[in-house]
Amino acid sequence: MTSLYRGMRLFTVAFLLLVVTLWPDFAAENPGLSRCLAAGCGLVAFGASYVRVVVRSIPRSGRIHVPWAMSIHIISGFALLAVLPPNWIYYLPFYVLTCIVITQGPYAALLSAAGLVLVMVFVGFTRGLPPSRLGMLAIQLGVFTLTLTGIHRVADFAGAQWETRKLSERLATERERRRLSRDLHDLVGRDLVALAMHAELVARSDSGRGAEEELRQIAALARTTLDNTRAVVEEMREPDVLAELDEARELLTWAGIELSVSGDPAEAHRQAPFAWFLREAVTNVVKHSGARNCRVIFGPDRVTVEDDGRPERPVVPGAGLTGLRERLEQADAELLLERSHDGLLRITARLAKGGPAHV
Repeated sequence: MTSLYRGMRLFTVAFLLLVVTLWPDFAAENPGLSRCLAAGCGLVAFGASYVRVVVRSIPRSGRIHVPWAMSIHIISGFALLAVLPPNWIYYLPFYVLTCIVITQGPYAALLSAAGLVLVMVFVGFTRGLPPSRLGMLAIQLGVFTLTLTGIHRVADFAGAQWETRKLSERLATERERRRLSRDLHDLVGRDLVALAMHAELVARSDSGRGAEEELRQIAALARTTLDNTRAVVEEMREPDVLAELDEARELLTWAGIELSVSGDPAEAHRQAPFAWFLREAVTNVVKHSGARNCRVIFGPDRVTVEDDGRPERPVVPGAGLTGLRERLEQADAELLLERSHDGLLRITARLAKGGPAHV
């Protein structure tokens, strides 16, 4: 799905190249230096804000991630009506509609598109355009909006299917891991326990000293093998921080949230409590925060997740965080929830032996 969304972004950005076709009409009007500068600056602002909106809004999440870029795009587009050729009125609404469709839900996008069509018809009427041309423009904009909305609905459906498949694969992998863990424990562990017990019984018999020493070595080896098997079983049962970080990156990208990572995750990748924490914290960022940016900070004895979301309700630990807190306490770790001085929500998992937190 990453390649699909990358292609959609590239194609949508390439749509800007159509502006070049205005050059012959613009040059034919012999514009002065001031008009050329105004047109150039306006087009730079228009194009840069358009690219910013596209890059941040595909895949769609039903909300405007960069409202300032959207505002600049609309304002600069309408301002260019004063310096670009009259044909610019036939270009502008298609770019604005593209931004509307990719930043809003389908029904909100259709309502906003209808409002924009009315605005463009009114502007065209005040600029003396023939009613027939305005009617054709309105029809073209309506067909364009419906088509683009349909394309993104299909992409959203494909993305949801992909996420479901990924989740199914992850659950299947987890079930297989648990099955292997159970089999190793029940079969291999049981056999090794029996081997150790039989070897100890032989060692207590009245055999020769050499045989007794040999059997004691067998018993010691069997115990060592048993301990190693148990260690492998426990490691298979525990999640891994590096794997959870990869999953978090995919999930946040899907939600349109930028992820930055500080510190070395390798320091904590063997700490199962940190993996549980990372999974639950990132899930909460996606579900409840409304954030645009998320940062994961790794330390020698802690992992911190912070975001710039502004939830509508006060942050109250729910079942997920409560369960996570209990799990961390069982692993001699603790959960800290606070807001930093700059208003960022910060959740930290810290090993109890790490001393006071400085986050």
